Amino acid sequence: MFVLFAAVVFAGYSLYRWMCIEPAQVPYREALGREVVAGNNTERAGLKSIEPVEHKNSGQTDRVTVPGMKNRIAIVIDDMGCDLLLLDEILQIDAPITISILPHLSYSVLVAERANKAGREVILHLPMEPYGYPGKNPGSGAILLQMDRDEIVDQLEEDIESVPHISGVNNHMGSKFMEDEEKVEIVLDQLKKKKLFFLDSLTTKNSKGIQVAEKIGLQHIARDIFLDNNCDFKETLDVLNRIARKQNSWKTIVIIGHPHESTIEAIREALPIFRNRKIHIVSLSDLVQ
Repeated sequence: MFVLFAAVVFAGYSLYRWMCIEPAQVPYREALGREVVAGNNTERAGLKSIEPVEHKNSGQTDRVTVPGMKNRIAIVIDDMGCDLLLLDEILQIDAPITISILPHLSYSVLVAERANKAGREVILHLPMEPYGYPGKNPGSGAILLQMDRDEIVDQLEEDIESVPHISGVNNHMGSKFMEDEEKVEIVLDQLKKKKLFFLDSLTTKNSKGIQVAEKIGLQHIARDIFLDNNCDFKETLDVLNRIARKQNSWKTIVIIGHPHESTIEAIREALPIFRNRKIHIVSLSDLVQ
């Protein structure tokens, strides 16, 4: 009976974690013109940058090393708010990792409070409508294309209020929403009024996030690398190692990862390598333009 009970508890916890932490569903690209197949998408990047998997907005300037400037990396862990144990593991890492928290979850407020108390930067992981909605559910508090201006503003206000201590916002899913320039401007205009910056997670190659942010004068930055597409420790660590080896080809990098044990362990393993090469982990706001 005890074994059966333990099996049921484990299965329930696994289902809970799967529902809370959905892998990024995004076509991605690799630098140096290589082709990478993601689902049914094959894309050629033609970017002059580092080797790891990445996906940049076509209107974004390539990152170039400036003599005398130190390499700086911001690591953002998305999808927080479900798990306090993984939060504790992240906070034990001796680096200013930025915590991105989904709204309206059981631990959204507590995760924000603990992260802030530990001196970590907190941002809101704002759910937005993806392609395939409602089959693909971005979760509670989602901003949807069917909403009018007032509905978007009201929902955004609720989401912001649900996560304390935030300095910025990045999109959760949103592959469809982020392609609608008019709707994106409604959201980003509200962020500007509240003096919050925007991190474009680039869940679509056609995102209007950076374009609109520049248009309205909102502080912003774009994601360079999704760290853990396959939730594999060796693969994740290899990406981090390649970043270190290619340090002469970049100045700043924004990495988005997710609260997986493999990701946390890979970051721990990579930190001594980064320190030996004088690569600095910084809070996301340190890189925002």
